Amino acid sequence: MSGAGLTLNIREGDNPNWDFFRDHRKRGRENHSGDSSAKRLRDNPLKGKERDDTRHSSTRKVVSADNGTAEEEQDNTFEEKREILTSLFTGNPDIPYILQSNISKMSEKVFSEDSFSSLKIAPQIISNVEKLGFTSMTMVQQKSIPAVLAGKDTLIKSQTGSGKTLTYALPIIHSLMMQTPHLQRSDGVLAVVIVPTRELALQSYQWFEKLCKSCVWVVPGYLIGGEKKKAEKSRLRKGINILVATPGRLIDHLYHTKSLSVANVKYLVIDEADRLLDMGYERSVTSIIETLTEQQPGLSRSRQTIMLSATLSAGVEKLAGMSLLSPEVVDISHEGEESSSQLTSEDLATPENLTHHYVLVPAKLRLVTLAAFILSKCKFGDERKMVVFFATQDMVDYHTALFSKILSRYGKTTNNNSSLARRAEKVLAGEDDDGEGSEDEEDIEEDPSDDSDDHILFQKLHGSMTQQDRSSVFNSFREATAGVLMCTDVASRGLDMPKVRWIVQFNAACTAADYVHRVGRTARVNAAGSAIAFLAPAEAPYIRMLEQHKITLKEVLMQKVLKNLMLPVDNASYRPLTQSYEEAATSLQVQVEKLLLRDHALHMVAKKAYVSFVRSYASYPKEVREMFNFKALHLGHYAKSMGLRDTPAALGASAAFKAKREMKEKRERKENRKRIRVMNQRCGNLPKTASMSEFDSGLEGLSKMVRKKGLVKNKARFKR
Repeated sequence: MSGAGLTLNIREGDNPNWDFFRDHRKRGRENHSGDSSAKRLRDNPLKGKERDDTRHSSTRKVVSADNGTAEEEQDNTFEEKREILTSLFTGNPDIPYILQSNISKMSEKVFSEDSFSSLKIAPQIISNVEKLGFTSMTMVQQKSIPAVLAGKDTLIKSQTGSGKTLTYALPIIHSLMMQTPHLQRSDGVLAVVIVPTRELALQSYQWFEKLCKSCVWVVPGYLIGGEKKKAEKSRLRKGINILVATPGRLIDHLYHTKSLSVANVKYLVIDEADRLLDMGYERSVTSIIETLTEQQPGLSRSRQTIMLSATLSAGVEKLAGMSLLSPEVVDISHEGEESSSQLTSEDLATPENLTHHYVLVPAKLRLVTLAAFILSKCKFGDERKMVVFFATQDMVDYHTALFSKILSRYGKTTNNNSSLARRAEKVLAGEDDDGEGSEDEEDIEEDPSDDSDDHILFQKLHGSMTQQDRSSVFNSFREATAGVLMCTDVASRGLDMPKVRWIVQFNAACTAADYVHRVGRTARVNAAGSAIAFLAPAEAPYIRMLEQHKITLKEVLMQKVLKNLMLPVDNASYRPLTQSYEEAATSLQVQVEKLLLRDHALHMVAKKAYVSFVRSYASYPKEVREMFNFKALHLGHYAKSMGLRDTPAALGASAAFKAKREMKEKRERKENRKRIRVMNQRCGNLPKTASMSEFDSGLEGLSKMVRKKGLVKNKARFKR
């Protein structure tokens, strides 16, 4: 042990009395402080455990942070006892008991009994599809492909992972392949596929590329944001027959790239239509359709349009009415019902092999519960590939960086001691000090076997990343057999991620439709999968909201998840020293908090994540405000769930609410003005414009206005 200005000369055989130093230090602390209550708390720290709340715990933590890290190093035992005071398991709201619902789950049959060979498609394409591993058609393919082959406009609704991409890709490739004479690159764009996200555009393009191996003269291509426009223009000049694009980049090229012509487009595909509208692409899609109509005046009615999504709400009718002509509606979950009832139905279908779960977690325990759940699947279980959804990009950045340091090598015994500390240990053990740069120090390296299957790989994906990083992460996670992808809703639509076994929603989706899209990243094409939603006790009504859409969830107890922190780690010398899950969870929480105190950069990322979470929680739509009431948030508890010891005021939580409060006041003033106007109308105090008839000239008050202006002028002359 060492401190500033203190040197201990410990010789071989000496046995220092550490109790003397500890008692001397304790007496010095008591003499320094005159507060009798604080003195009693230091004499027996465990007495204050029952009185602990977030406000007191945060105050004690800030004081310990101000004292510096040297004090912690000098008396680790005292510091650990003081950390127990900030218990995770006191001051939490009660977890409600929710009765299991008897609502039957709504699901669709995935595969049909028909094979692709029963379709009227070129045998070369069928052979290529079978080589890719597809033999039987899904239900949506069986019902939709004949309608698309017949040239009808089609509106398709089906669950995620049911093969909707092949539903429109196979008929388009077959039609272009059968053209005579053979299609050439110089013929330009004949099919346009619009998708909401870049990752989905890349995935759709890759499928077209695989399917076009049976007809190499049909050339697919893609246009997405983040790529170099110069390279995209070069590809367009060479010639592309099937173009997959995001709306914004496609509009840009339509207006500024002369080599892009859509005059000969025969097929228009709008994939994930509702997501396009949610992301604000309605105007862009409308502009694309108008541009197609302008450039092909004689062919606009012969163009075939296909619209697809896992959820089709009534809001899509406007876009469908503008782009589709007498469409054929295909909805497997409501087969046999009328088209109008299919569009307005609130029931949502999910894959048959997908099981839904939820866990009710108080705010302070959210971080350790998520860590325990990831360890239970990726470290101690065999379901080692999962996707975790967060509300904001800052939360994704923080949790990815944190878990990469805390959980990535969980249980690995690494020698983190400095060179000086290792030399001190050798001297205390009675060995000779060889000085700096000794061979023994060079031999101390990380075991290369650490990069084994026990290593948990954490990756992140969100919209602010560069396109190169997004593509790299997406492709690497698709090919991986294990790992954790932390992402925002940018990965919630249409993406095919093989072997994903768990979908974790750390922040609940705003709507039931968004929930369905998130969980659709697993249990794809008849594979097994599970999903779990982390909910606060006050958010329990969210479960009933999902049940109204025929989605039933099973409860997972928080205590059962936290007990995974007590499991021993195989093939390592690490063994938990705790006797209860409370101690294990507290130990992990303290480890996170101390890491943030040491790492200033990570601490700043945590603060940004906290503020972004508060702002996102305040922006939940009005329809779900009762379930996600930002006024009821315990800001101190949620700060602790980020591993922060700062008070909410110091973190800027009040500033996050200030903008929301100003918007609310502005809205209230507008509503008050509207209410006053309505009352005046009822009382007969109407403004002139409101009482005018359609036959009035509007000039009746002109003479009064002229007289008033004249009086004003006369007064001005008199003053002069």
